[in-house]
Amino acid sequence: MLGLPHQPAGNMSPTPSTPVVAMEAREGRIGNAFACERCRKHKVRCVPSDTNGICQRCQKARVECIEHVARRRPAKPRTVVQTPTRVSEIEKRIDKMSAIVTTASAPSSAPQPTLPPVISVPSQHAESGQRTPTPASKTPILPNPGSTPESALSFWESLNDTISGIGRLDPVIRSISVIHMQLLLETYRTMVDFFPFVTLPKDCFCRDFIQQRPMLMFAVLTAASYDSALLQLTLSREFRKVIMVKIMNGEKSLDLLQGLLVFIAWHHHYMDAQAISINLLLQMCVGIAGDLGLDNLPPPGKSLLQRDDPREREAKRAYLGCYYLASNLGLPDTGRVRSVSYSITHRTYASELASAWEHRSDAILPILINTCQFTEDIEETFRDLAGQALVAKAQLLRLSEKWDQMRIASKAQANDYKTLQCIQLAAQVYLHKMAASLELLDREITSRASGFQLTQRIACLRSIEQYLDNALQLSATNFEFLSIVDWLNLASSLTTLGKFALHTPPIPGWDPIELQIAKTFEYFRDQLCSQMPHSRDPQDNNEDLFERFRRITAVMKMAVKSAPGRGSPNGSTFELATGSGRTVSLLQELPPLKPNGTINGSDPLPAPWKIHPQFDMSSNEFLWKFLMGTV
Repeated sequence: MLGLPHQPAGNMSPTPSTPVVAMEAREGRIGNAFACERCRKHKVRCVPSDTNGICQRCQKARVECIEHVARRRPAKPRTVVQTPTRVSEIEKRIDKMSAIVTTASAPSSAPQPTLPPVISVPSQHAESGQRTPTPASKTPILPNPGSTPESALSFWESLNDTISGIGRLDPVIRSISVIHMQLLLETYRTMVDFFPFVTLPKDCFCRDFIQQRPMLMFAVLTAASYDSALLQLTLSREFRKVIMVKIMNGEKSLDLLQGLLVFIAWHHHYMDAQAISINLLLQMCVGIAGDLGLDNLPPPGKSLLQRDDPREREAKRAYLGCYYLASNLGLPDTGRVRSVSYSITHRTYASELASAWEHRSDAILPILINTCQFTEDIEETFRDLAGQALVAKAQLLRLSEKWDQMRIASKAQANDYKTLQCIQLAAQVYLHKMAASLELLDREITSRASGFQLTQRIACLRSIEQYLDNALQLSATNFEFLSIVDWLNLASSLTTLGKFALHTPPIPGWDPIELQIAKTFEYFRDQLCSQMPHSRDPQDNNEDLFERFRRITAVMKMAVKSAPGRGSPNGSTFELATGSGRTVSLLQELPPLKPNGTINGSDPLPAPWKIHPQFDMSSNEFLWKFLMGTV
């Protein structure tokens, strides 16, 4: 209770023009002179808690308790006396006001961190017309370093101490405030559905991550800053510095592993050709998981005395995340040995997590692991299969039935999770692509082999159309949240279309023009580019992920549209097959060129690469060049 000086009985109540609060301020606020900023703002009592440096209200709201620094010396108390009746009346009135303020400011559900209005926070842009930040779509908030709370500064200073031998962190990221960090944390919570292997505990807030999980916090800030290409590229560069120093110092922890997994999961946003490769980063994850013994964690307790440890569930998700990334990122490199192979441990962990259902996304973990095992089965089946067409057809039938069963069993979950639809349809594309690329020994002997190859090419083409049609159902926000697995599958599908138009060897019945592959590519490419987000800052000259996609697919579109016609068996635009079976050049009837490349003073002939660019989409390196933007 506030302690107020007693007044004489003749002065029982203040005048109407002098409210109680004003009277307290005039009299020096003896009982509340050192109230924190939040309690002073709400005009309520500031009661110290059991923890030093924080009051009961700030502790309950899980916000930082900022001590008020008095600007002037409080007034001396008047030597007046109040009757007990007067003190009791004022105390009741103050308690009533406190209850009203508390009720109005309390959340409807569990306590959440109280953030000031976003409009009152300095923005990165000077324009007043910026849209209001939300967890899904927000404006980067970069206040001045001087206004950054002490906890944020201590976080960045601890990272500076880590890399003290090689320099200091970029000042841009050191100016990120706790408010901005909290917004990015909430954004990441909406991104988890596309990579449900590193989830954030529901009862943890920004301050908890700063103190207990610095590398996970750093990775989350990097992945969730997709709406500012410059900030994200800066964060990713500094994250690589810190992570490499920690790895070289021999550090191994779950926090380090989770941070690496998050950094890899959305690595396509800040892919850097000059930086360490993604395969090496993934190898680090696998090594840390092995050193921590994550492949041999105990099963959940069956009794109340053996309660589950939430950290063990996080460790199991991280172990599954290593397998998920290794399984899918290794598909483009057919010659590369898998760093992680499927085991019964993966299925056991996924089932345990789905049964515990700590997070909503845990329900799809067994389906994702089954899909990864399915692609591994495809790779092992067709890798060295060079036999009869009948054997290949039997294996294809087995795998197709397995895919249908997975699809039917997970139909309900696939409707709720976009990433589940993407990964399952991508597995179907991979199945038919592997079957179509088989080298059958009886191809020249029996028509069954040639028919099998033609059927698989058509089936692969139709499955790609189904996959891309599903991708068109994604919203602009979904495209921002896609993990590197989904983005790689999207690039792979478009690349396979281009490969069908340019690099597939001819077989009877296969005609890219009749199948309108070029028009199919153009349609899906244009639709995807129109639905993907555009840069929010017109002054930002950094090429983000989506501008990179538009630029590279535009070159692919030009190459596919100028694909050779059906009469060019060797794939040359300048050659034509005659009815007699001979191949003649389309340039043989042209008049001779002068030394300067012109014909009797006319305009120069277009260079062959402008008509038909040599775009080798069939190489294993093309997809990674696509992601890095070096095509």
